[in-house]
Amino acid sequence: MSLGQQSSAYAVGEVSGSLIQQNSKSSESLSELFRTALPTPSPLFQPVPKLVQKSTERDEQHKSSLEVYVDVKQKKKMHLKKTSVAEQELLTRESSLLKADKDEYRPERSLKKRRTSETSRENDTEHWVMKRQRLKANRQEEALKLKRTVFVGNLPISCTMKTLRGLFRDKGSIESVRFRSMVREDPSMSRKEATIKRKVHPKRQSVNAYVVFKNEEGVANALERNGMEIDKGFIIRVDRVTDYSHDHKRSIFVGNLPFDIKELAFRRHFEKCGKVEAVRLVRDPNSGLGKGFGYILFEC
Repeated sequence: MSLGQQSSAYAVGEVSGSLIQQNSKSSESLSELFRTALPTPSPLFQPVPKLVQKSTERDEQHKSSLEVYVDVKQKKKMHLKKTSVAEQELLTRESSLLKADKDEYRPERSLKKRRTSETSRENDTEHWVMKRQRLKANRQEEALKLKRTVFVGNLPISCTMKTLRGLFRDKGSIESVRFRSMVREDPSMSRKEATIKRKVHPKRQSVNAYVVFKNEEGVANALERNGMEIDKGFIIRVDRVTDYSHDHKRSIFVGNLPFDIKELAFRRHFEKCGKVEAVRLVRDPNSGLGKGFGYILFEC
């Protein structure tokens, strides 16, 4: 192959045609050989196929139901046409009788409602009357019970129901005994639980109690225990619950007292002035501490 033929077969940017003679057409350029084909993009949106079949099925079902309904109506009409005039009159008579029966039943029903409402009202009035009578009877019973009750103050914490019953056993038959003014050590604990377990505040050294006798004679006899020292430093105060009147002629008011003062110290201080019958320190029911004032009752 001559140089002229090679130059004529060679093209700028072509390799394959310049090296090997081929009968094919001119080859592609070098840039075309190293170019990669771009991938075909996937479709971003695909439309949802329409549910043509379901809609057609619904339409067919609706048409069939309409056809059935029309057939039933036609059958009813045919049945009505077949009924005779006498049967139609009989049906109208029966319907009118039923209507008349309903009209007659309605006033009876309303009368029954009225009667039931009246009876319920009567029952309500009877209920309230009975409730008032019970409350009145309870009040009367409570008043009689208070006449048979004595207050016992300044009892030691160690005092039990057995001890208290033994203290007043010879004064009369006792019905019940209950402790009061129990200051709890733990505020979350109930007073009843604190009384049973004797979980009392350490600053509170005394409690009060009520003794209920079966008759009023026991109350009169129990007053003899007033001023009795049942334990070292504990002189009890026994008094009636009802008909209590503060004798201003024999008592004095004392103020500006220490909050933690004891009954014994208060009594001992005024015994120099005369024989003391009873001592009373007014205390806070929750804390058990004194409120800073009290009363001294002398015998004469």
